[in-house]
Amino acid sequence: MNTGRKAARHFVFWLLLGLAAGVFLAAVLSYHEYQTMADITGAVLRSDSLAEGLKNSYAFQSFSLEMNTEGSKYLAAYGYRPMRNWGAYLPFTAGISVLLFQLAGLCTFRVRYREDLQTKKRIRELTEYLRAVNSGEGAMLRRREDDFSHLEDEMYKTVTELQSAKEAAVKNHEVLAERIADIAHQLKTPLTSMSLMTELLEEYQTIETEEYYSRLSNQIERLKNLVTGLLALAKLDSHGVVFHVERVEVPELLEAVSELLREIMTERGISFVAEESKGECFIYGDRQWTEEAVLNILKNCVEHTPDGGRIVASYSQNPIYTELQIEDGGSGFHAKELPHIFERFYRGEGAAKDNAGIGLALAKAVLEQQNGQICAENTADGHAGFRIKWYFS
Repeated sequence: MNTGRKAARHFVFWLLLGLAAGVFLAAVLSYHEYQTMADITGAVLRSDSLAEGLKNSYAFQSFSLEMNTEGSKYLAAYGYRPMRNWGAYLPFTAGISVLLFQLAGLCTFRVRYREDLQTKKRIRELTEYLRAVNSGEGAMLRRREDDFSHLEDEMYKTVTELQSAKEAAVKNHEVLAERIADIAHQLKTPLTSMSLMTELLEEYQTIETEEYYSRLSNQIERLKNLVTGLLALAKLDSHGVVFHVERVEVPELLEAVSELLREIMTERGISFVAEESKGECFIYGDRQWTEEAVLNILKNCVEHTPDGGRIVASYSQNPIYTELQIEDGGSGFHAKELPHIFERFYRGEGAAKDNAGIGLALAKAVLEQQNGQICAENTADGHAGFRIKWYFS
């Protein structure tokens, strides 16, 4: 409510209060006048003369109830009744009462107005302090002794504790990311040596060792993928990735990603269909990292689609965001799996044996750091689906 409306309501309130007081005061004066006249009339009637009656009345002699009743009957006989002069008193009493009450209302309004200004000023100061802290800027509280002092103290304590906890969490997170990156780098060297040795052993394979050689090669490849994913997650966690933002056409993105999985889908007879949208459809992001994210999502869909199945991708665009939906041909997510789909190292019931459980977590991290959002859901046909949105900002 603005100040003008408050002032108007305040004025009307005190005006009505003044009028009510004026009406009441006029009634009191009129009634008191009548009772006084009744007492004087009774005293005069009981005296031998008018002068003696008035003398007794002005001498403040006590009047009896009988005297007042006798005077009232005498006045009534001549049409003089209680509240007869109420209308004559009203303009004066109402004017005086309204004036006094308006002055009182003005004083209280000024006091409350100043208090409201001080309250709003303090709220703005505290709000600006919290906004500055939230944005990471340095801010200081102006300590004052008023009604907000306790709130101010608690806010200062809470902000200080949160800042300390945030600094500790960021430091621990950075240390963890560095450790993961160090471990991944240390694993790359022996994995490279193992890959070279398996290539050298390939020509010496026999029928008995062929199966073991194949298992060893698959495990080495799995470890390579795991190390690559860990390195990527470590970079993202430590904010060491610099995204090169450019315009990426969604049809081109889907074509590039599906081409990388073309061989696997052909072997299993899986078809990939990208439903075209009316008009152009594009996003702004890092092409390489975005392709990596969508590739992990599509790879998950391939893993959960039976042989001969079908994967459908559809996309659309509006002034707020670009949306991409990918639906596999599987049996959908279990209800207990949905809250954990994007957790690191989580493997659902139908996950492939060589799945390390970091692909979807990596995709989520990449998309969210590029003003995107991803969610997993079951479609109306009972299949598993992923809904991705890139927001324009």
